[in-house]
Amino acid sequence: MSNKVPLKIALVGCGRVADKHLKAFNYLAKNNKKHGKRAELIALIDPFPQARERILSGYKFVKNKTTEKCNNDPTGGKNAGQYIQQFDSIEDLFATNLNDVNEKPDIVAITTPSSQHYTQAKLALENDCHVFIEKPIAMKLEHAQELQILAGQYNKKIVIGHIYRYFPVIGLVAQDIVQGMFGKPLYGTVSVRWGHDQAYYDQAAWRGTREHDGGAIMNQSIHALDLMHWLLGEPDLISVKGAISTQIHQMESEDLGFGIFELADNRWLMLEGTTNTEPTRQEASFFVRLTQGDIKAGISSGKISFSVFDSNGKQLKKWYIKREITQRIKTEGFSYLLQMGNPHTAIYIDLIDSIFHDRQPLADVVSGVKSLELVLALYQDAGVEL
Repeated sequence: MSNKVPLKIALVGCGRVADKHLKAFNYLAKNNKKHGKRAELIALIDPFPQARERILSGYKFVKNKTTEKCNNDPTGGKNAGQYIQQFDSIEDLFATNLNDVNEKPDIVAITTPSSQHYTQAKLALENDCHVFIEKPIAMKLEHAQELQILAGQYNKKIVIGHIYRYFPVIGLVAQDIVQGMFGKPLYGTVSVRWGHDQAYYDQAAWRGTREHDGGAIMNQSIHALDLMHWLLGEPDLISVKGAISTQIHQMESEDLGFGIFELADNRWLMLEGTTNTEPTRQEASFFVRLTQGDIKAGISSGKISFSVFDSNGKQLKKWYIKREITQRIKTEGFSYLLQMGNPHTAIYIDLIDSIFHDRQPLADVVSGVKSLELVLALYQDAGVEL
């Protein structure tokens, strides 16, 4: 595959999370001086036409080629002629474009309810597409493991929407940990206080259910578990003590959970996850202790903070910021600096690069399987059957 040809993306699910994908699409479709045009949106899949229209109206690169085949609006409405195909389901997408290589996506991005991830990702892989799956990769471990096997069989990449891996500076810190700059990881603690009111759960029947969504651990905390497990060296899980409760929300799943994870090589991880806090002050905080330093990071009301100290107590924050900006300008140009607040752009760049250079993306299918394993182990110890 030539890296001069833009990859074609089909977006499955046009809800709230899709807005972050849209911002990435608008960046990737620009003619970047360093990379050209790397990807373009070719199809929207959602059972609700108004949801598709909302995303379509925000995409800046719709082609007005009336001679091209279009499924947007067969009645000749205002979208007739726009070359972004629209479908009610992913099955319709592949049935329509089965034998048309020009209309078939290279990447399928899945932003639907969690219970749909497995079947939609499996269908995409079977139709020769790479896949971007929002967390979690699946709701059942056997389904996640099957997707891992299929990706290998079809030689396709799967990237998971583990956004914290793609926050500024985190990747550089992770590299330095692997190279031994801070010694051996000992333990980590993470708190995810991602408040939601009852209206959040009431807006859709599937929200907060065990089968389709999960609660504060599966839905809100799996990002943080993935990041902490990664920074600790991705050691195998030995055991976990878990506790969950539903305190203030009317929902099936938990709005509060705790976990203490015993990991291989005497490494430990502690988690607090809740949606009971104030929705206007959503926050997550991270701490990793190593034998030769410690790392603190956090996000509060959309603002990121961090500190990195070496064994001598020296603050390395400014050094990391300089490295991050220098590297981003070198690889992407100054225009990328406006994208640094949207980790989905970084995920797509990583996925596209992994496709062209045949390597695994940073948040690969293995990370999706391992993070799901941690969540399900916590649930099992807490007495929950999924």
